[in-house]
Amino acid sequence: MTTHLEADTRPAEDRRALRRFRLVGANPMFRRLWIGQFTSELGSSMSVLAVPLLAVAVTGSPRKASVLATLGFLTTWLTAAPCGQLADRIPPRRLMLACDTVRLAAVTAVAGWTLVGGPPMWLLAVTTVVSGTALTAFGPAAGKMLRTLVPADQLPEAVAANQVRGYSASIVGPAAGGALFGLARAVPFLADAASYLVSLACVRGLPSGAGDAPTARGWPRLREGLAVIRRTPFLRGSLAYSVPGNLAVSMLMYILLLRPGAAGGGTGLAFSAAAVCGLLGSLVAAGAHRRFGLWRLMAATAGLRLIAALAAAFIGGQLGPAAALATVLLLAPVVGAALGTTTLLVVDHGVYGRVTGTTSFIGGALQPLAPLAAGALLQSAGATAALTVVAGLFGLALTAVLVGRRSLDVAVQEPE
Repeated sequence: MTTHLEADTRPAEDRRALRRFRLVGANPMFRRLWIGQFTSELGSSMSVLAVPLLAVAVTGSPRKASVLATLGFLTTWLTAAPCGQLADRIPPRRLMLACDTVRLAAVTAVAGWTLVGGPPMWLLAVTTVVSGTALTAFGPAAGKMLRTLVPADQLPEAVAANQVRGYSASIVGPAAGGALFGLARAVPFLADAASYLVSLACVRGLPSGAGDAPTARGWPRLREGLAVIRRTPFLRGSLAYSVPGNLAVSMLMYILLLRPGAAGGGTGLAFSAAAVCGLLGSLVAAGAHRRFGLWRLMAATAGLRLIAALAAAFIGGQLGPAAALATVLLLAPVVGAALGTTTLLVVDHGVYGRVTGTTSFIGGALQPLAPLAAGALLQSAGATAALTVVAGLFGLALTAVLVGRRSLDVAVQEPE
């Protein structure tokens, strides 16, 4: 039963939440950063879909297209730590401009070659590696820039707004990329090139002095990121949650893709619905973080994911895994925003790139096993057993949160 006091406080909480988002939205530098990154992510989500389509159209081999996807994943994983070091060496604005310029050149080369004939496989491979590396370096630089543009007490709303941006691009981009590829093979790549021009213009207008490089001479030590993780309980606790959790999420996605009887249309609809759930989760992420705190959010998320995976194992068919994935992605931005905000608050600006690069490398270390594990379990034991393993991994993530809850109990400031 709702009390009179609760009824009075809820509108006040809603007004405070709306005020916090308005404060972030009123920041012209944050708006510029947000618009540039949204445009860039929208273009990238179009070309990411178009690259395998182009590879299949040119080579006639789905296997070669899958090699490009694997190459892209390995590039992101292997360059995470070095790119984090780069972000600590070069001022964020300069590095972001360099990354956008490199990606613009790469996608323009593919677009130009596509206009005059089919691009060779080596060009698509080089573009995948170069663009992936530039994107990996852009991420920590953008995080450091965000920290300098937005006050600490507004970071939860800023990070949540960035997640809304990412999920919105992931919903619209693939469909637009497929439609543009149907018009002409070069069009999605030309659109991506145009998006980088917009991003360059937006980044160029950011403060040049934001996020200065460290004053020490020479390149910062790469192992310093690992040293910070070792002596920071929050970072150790978040990794203990992320390693099994990331593997479980990836396995669930591949179970949905690879299970017997999977249909392209139904699977695509399931992934689109899951992305919409992720967008909805992003809208409540900041408020949930302030209301419940980090470790409670992580525990609730891991617990609900565990229940969803077990329910999917019993329901079976296409509905079970699809509903489980939607539940997982509904909650992902809530925890993702909370972890991202806390990392920005806890980690020193001078080592932020190396710390986030190292955590990305460690957190994603088991993800290459996801498609292999999902396929092997589906073939040898069936979907029910595979989903039970996923539930077990979510159980490990829940255990890690409960054991390390004190290290994860980091408070967030309220705006004055």
